[in-house]
Amino acid sequence: MFAVDVCNLPETGGSTFVLIAGVFVLVAGVIVTRWVRQSAGRLSVVVAPLVLLGGFVLVPQVTDPCAPATTTVPSATTTVPSATTTTVAPTTTTTVPSATTTTVAPTTTTTTTTTTLAPGVYQVGQTGPGGGIVFYVHGNGTFACGETLNQNCTYLEVAPNTWNGGSADPRATWGCSGTSITGADGTAIGTGRQNTTDIVNGCATSGIAARLANDLTLGGQSDWFLPSKDELNQMYINLHSASTPLGGFSTDYYWSSSEFADIFADGQNFVGGGQNNGGKTNLYYVRPVRAF
Repeated sequence: MFAVDVCNLPETGGSTFVLIAGVFVLVAGVIVTRWVRQSAGRLSVVVAPLVLLGGFVLVPQVTDPCAPATTTVPSATTTVPSATTTTVAPTTTTTVPSATTTTVAPTTTTTTTTTTLAPGVYQVGQTGPGGGIVFYVHGNGTFACGETLNQNCTYLEVAPNTWNGGSADPRATWGCSGTSITGADGTAIGTGRQNTTDIVNGCATSGIAARLANDLTLGGQSDWFLPSKDELNQMYINLHSASTPLGGFSTDYYWSSSEFADIFADGQNFVGGGQNNGGKTNLYYVRPVRAF
């Protein structure tokens, strides 16, 4: 026995309908063909071929139901997402050596300028550096002064009358009567400092005129001394006997540092200005001076 495959026919008519339609068309074509041959009309010549042509066109369109179905599979469109390639630039690590900051302290240049100031120009009657009154200005510029007369000075100033803490000059003896003081016999301007030093060193008696002057510190100055005979005279002439007396001097004798003999020393009367050799034991006024 033979196995016959029966294909599935369509539910709407299947292949029977198609077959019948084909046979009908073919029969119609044959009839038309025969009619055409017998007809001499123009119309039949045109219609017959069209009928035949329609039959031939229709028959091939009949699909054999047993033929394998042709399945048209739409081409699958596969969308592959484009790969996004991200190129990451390699990280370059640059090691920069740390900067070393050196703080340099600013250089401070200190310029020390030593300026030698010329001594101030003083006039008689003005206040001197020691707070006294200038009573002498050397006419030729300078004179020898100091304990060993190795200094040059231009001015002499006298302490004010309050130098001893009172309102007037104190009185004192010259000292060491009967004793000759070596080196205390200078009389010129500039010799008073040396005279005073010699008296203090040669006469130990306290409270004498030369010692009072020598021990004075006034106006920041400690180089005061008892004036010589000529220095004392300038003090009288330029201050006390001036038209307007200066210095507050007492009207009596003042001691100088100039020794005349072992029992005498030079003094000056501030009444009339006379100088004399007074005994060393006399109480005369004392007024210190200094040279600069």
